[in-house]
Amino acid sequence: MKLFKEVLKNNLKIIVFYVTIGVMINFINLYSITYYQKILDAFQYQTLTLIPIVTYGVLLIISSVLGYVENYPDQQVKNKLYLDFKLQALRKMTSIDYLEYQKIGTGRLTQKVEDGASASRDVLINFWLKLFRYLLPTAIFSLIFIFNVKHEYVCFVFLGYIIVIIVSNLILRKLYILKENILLNQEMLNKHLVRGFMELVIFRTNKKYDTEIKITKDGIKNIVDSKTKIKLVHEIFFSIFALIVNILKVIVLGYAVLRSNLSVGAIVTVISLLGKAYEPIAIFNVEYVDYKLNRVTVKKYIDFLDSKDDKSFNNEKALKGIIGNIEFKNVSYSYNDLENVIENLSFKINANSSIALVGESGAGKSTIIKLIMGLIKYKSGKILIDEEELSDINLNSLYDNITYVSQEAPIFDGTLRENLIFDKKIKDEQILKVLKLVCLDRFYERLENGLDTELGEKGIRISGGERQRVALARLFFDDSKIIILDEATSAMDNITEKMIMKNIIGQLKNKTLIIIAHRLETIKDVDTIYVLSNGSIKEHGKYEKLLTKNGYFTKLYRSTE
Repeated sequence: MKLFKEVLKNNLKIIVFYVTIGVMINFINLYSITYYQKILDAFQYQTLTLIPIVTYGVLLIISSVLGYVENYPDQQVKNKLYLDFKLQALRKMTSIDYLEYQKIGTGRLTQKVEDGASASRDVLINFWLKLFRYLLPTAIFSLIFIFNVKHEYVCFVFLGYIIVIIVSNLILRKLYILKENILLNQEMLNKHLVRGFMELVIFRTNKKYDTEIKITKDGIKNIVDSKTKIKLVHEIFFSIFALIVNILKVIVLGYAVLRSNLSVGAIVTVISLLGKAYEPIAIFNVEYVDYKLNRVTVKKYIDFLDSKDDKSFNNEKALKGIIGNIEFKNVSYSYNDLENVIENLSFKINANSSIALVGESGAGKSTIIKLIMGLIKYKSGKILIDEEELSDINLNSLYDNITYVSQEAPIFDGTLRENLIFDKKIKDEQILKVLKLVCLDRFYERLENGLDTELGEKGIRISGGERQRVALARLFFDDSKIIILDEATSAMDNITEKMIMKNIIGQLKNKTLIIIAHRLETIKDVDTIYVLSNGSIKEHGKYEKLLTKNGYFTKLYRSTE
């Protein structure tokens, strides 16, 4: 699978080291058991010298040292693989088709990534790496050493394998069903927990939490009951396994006594190695159940990673030093091939001009913005950026020249300065001038540490209107040629909104400015207003001219008074 190949390739050296040191530890541990035979036999026949004892001690020391050294690759592999699998999801976000992303949803996506990364790591570490670094070496070395002691005892081992496999398969079928049930209940539980965390206002005001808590409690009970049953099935399996191994040890011991052809050291060695020879079979059976279940989760994760990509990121044509002209020529677009949201839409936005898109909800304003940004793809017609067909342009080059500000106004955990200019080097005087343009000068005067005041995670220490003004202030430090404001002033009062919009339109005349606004008075100063209804342009022109027409724009204006 591509997912595993990529992660394995990035971590190949540490994985090889991890497997190698695991094989070495197993070999030394098993070899020291057989070497112990020499000490017992020499002691029995009174030929024991210091050399075998020292050698045995060295083997134990090497095993202990390697056991400590193993902690390094063990932690590296476990943590690195898990985080690398999560990183694959983040890489996917750079190219995933926008509509595919919308289908999944943030809550489901977060859970899918978390479960997928964890299950992928467990498939590699708890099954495949454990198989090659521990289970197979332990079984093979045990059989070799038993064979060296007494050839025919290998037959007892294989007889035991047959019995263990038959019994374990019967028991582990029940285990698989129980674990599958837990997986389904955990998915349901996580779904309700995530949406309960994310939708506080809706769930609290609609008194939905009581129902969610009841559903979650039922899910918890099912999970706890299933895990209890799993523990009991596990104990039955390992108890039967231990019983079979002990019976085989008694048979070997009785066989050796009856034949009287083995030394004390040989008998102790064979009995010790028998447990080691059977242990991998027991562990493998249990791990295989988890492996099968993890594969189900991994497949869901891989389905996400294999979901449709936006091919525009692979386009060779790149925009360089754009002017900022945008033109729609007979553009049509529909969601899921249903009725067109916009149809045969044609209009032009000249470089260094400001335009506003207005209309009722569902008129097509946001659709036009998403089309310009290349998030969704038009069904027919053309969209030209500086005479270049948008569908032919590499989107990364477009995003180098476009800035989008939404009403959410993202603020990160950092200082006011960091949120305004990021890592740019700009003098405080220039920053303070911009703060005045977005009506944050009084807000700034109240801050205990000025520009170095922490705003908190997601800007929790400031109001919604202040967050929007911080986001808008960034525009004055931005090099983008095209700026899109999608209701970016929705949380402000009318007076502040008018003042800020006037400053933005007046100060950013060297930009192509596209504004979506509901409060129409805030767009008085734009060069052109496009009035939309049902995906088509009803009217366009300047603010005062549209009002005097007494048409659809006037109707919208009166409805917002």
